[in-house]
Amino acid sequence: MTAHTSDRKLGLSPKARRVMLPMLALALAAMIVGTLLTRGGDMAGPVVGDDLHVVGELDGRLFVGGHGGAGSRRITGGWTQIDTLDNKDVMAWAQSGGGILAGGHAGLYRSSDGSTFAAVPGLPLSDVHALGAADERVYLGSPAGVLVSDNAGRSFQRASSAGHDLMGSIWVDPADPDVAIAPSMKSGAVKTTNGGATWAPIGSLPGSMAVAVDGSGERLVIIGMGGAESSDDGGTTWSTLDVPEGTSAAAYTSKGDLVVATMSGDRAKVFRAVDGEWDSLT
Repeated sequence: MTAHTSDRKLGLSPKARRVMLPMLALALAAMIVGTLLTRGGDMAGPVVGDDLHVVGELDGRLFVGGHGGAGSRRITGGWTQIDTLDNKDVMAWAQSGGGILAGGHAGLYRSSDGSTFAAVPGLPLSDVHALGAADERVYLGSPAGVLVSDNAGRSFQRASSAGHDLMGSIWVDPADPDVAIAPSMKSGAVKTTNGGATWAPIGSLPGSMAVAVDGSGERLVIIGMGGAESSDDGGTTWSTLDVPEGTSAAAYTSKGDLVVATMSGDRAKVFRAVDGEWDSLT
């Protein structure tokens, strides 16, 4: 029997409404849940703007940072945008004194939970190009030189006038914090053994944007403007390393896994080395 015109709503017969309305309700619910999941944990990489600077593992999480933003993710789950670091041009991460540090062109920021960051007061500069820490020792690379702290970043002393060419995360030897390795836009990778007073080149790849160092200090990876190199003997010898196109950052995790990051639009895209292949984490 044909339904009367007065029985129709939304152009549907009563029978059609009984079928379609529950389906529409389910679709709407799925859209709402999807939106909430995207805000809290996006499977796509976080927005970092037009330039990606750094990737690293801290406190059991992966962190990435760039010109326009930063984000983090647990070992499992999606990425979460760190809103308090939007447009802070994060160039390096470190962990010291029970907190996580982020350095960039806007200065130095600290977080107790890895989610909300606030500016560190009293810093004698507003431009942090490089950053690294082990326990209470913190290194900063800036146009003003290398600054060093022995109280988790509460105060700093100038160690040397070097440092204007350092950029990215600095590895600090947990067994001897006077030893550190940093990426240098001029010299590739550079190393100090005297607490930042002097730095000597250990890598030949110029224009270094990142240096990844594993926990032993023996395995190193340099990401340069023209490619990547790796070393298994602390930087004595180097060989070419194939990485995903556009890679601009690299780090070793606490488990010894190598991770690298590239750009996909304005978002970070992170990969992990697995048996000679690159496994996408985004």
